Amino acid sequence: MTVIDLEQESKLLAEKIVKLESQSAPIQKELQEARAKKVHVEALLGQTSQPPNIPKVCWKTLCREHGWDVGLDSAHRVARKRDPHLHRSIPHNCVYDDRIYP
Repeated sequence: MTVIDLEQESKLLAEKIVKLESQSAPIQKELQEARAKKVHVEALLGQTSQPPNIPKVCWKTLCREHGWDVGLDSAHRVARKRDPHLHRSIPHNCVYDDRIYP
């Protein structure tokens, strides 16, 4: 292959990449939204997994004690939004941040 051939191949591949990225963007967004919704639904159902050495947190009680209305939302998510510092200070496996707070 000559330099000209390689440059042509590089240009074609760059165009193909741009095309594929634009085609996959809506699917990636839909996947991200579905994952976020699944985390939310599982939190509403109380299906979060806790490591054995971390006690289970009662987010509803915490919200009630602070006078925060939960409504149809997850109490965990309400606490995280209303007081991020308090949320981070409570040892738990956070399904929203995908991390374990010590």
